[in-house]
Amino acid sequence: MNQKNVWQMMKFAAVGVLNTALDYGLFYLFFALCSWDKNPAQIVATALAMTNSYLLNRYWTFGKSGHVQSVEIGKFIFVNILALLTTLLCLYVFYDLLHVHTLCSRLLACLGAGLTLSDNMGVMLAKVLAAPFSLAVNFLGNKFWVFKVQGVQTEK
Repeated sequence: MNQKNVWQMMKFAAVGVLNTALDYGLFYLFFALCSWDKNPAQIVATALAMTNSYLLNRYWTFGKSGHVQSVEIGKFIFVNILALLTTLLCLYVFYDLLHVHTLCSRLLACLGAGLTLSDNMGVMLAKVLAAPFSLAVNFLGNKFWVFKVQGVQTEK
């Protein structure tokens, strides 16, 4: 692995941290403060963070210039929709099916902490648990399909 690839991975990670913060912040805004249902809140938060991610990764991380190619943006949207569906599925599994917030509240009670998780905090916990799954889908799709360099290196 050369220095250029390491720097590119660091940029991708920085964009990922920024977009994760943006996604969580917007989700919290729409879900907790605006009282939206968790699914529309997640969809809108993802759409806004996805737009930011595309622009930063295209121009900064991968150093592409020129016009946006419809095939590239189509692939990017597809990968992000898969990541969104992964998050929605995980929210359903962790919150609605497994009730991890109830399990955590019971564990805290057993430990004598005297704390319970509210429904809002339970949804946020489910979202944290969903992150590794959607991150894997997003990274692998972008690295090996969307921004994959074909033939001649086009990066700056």
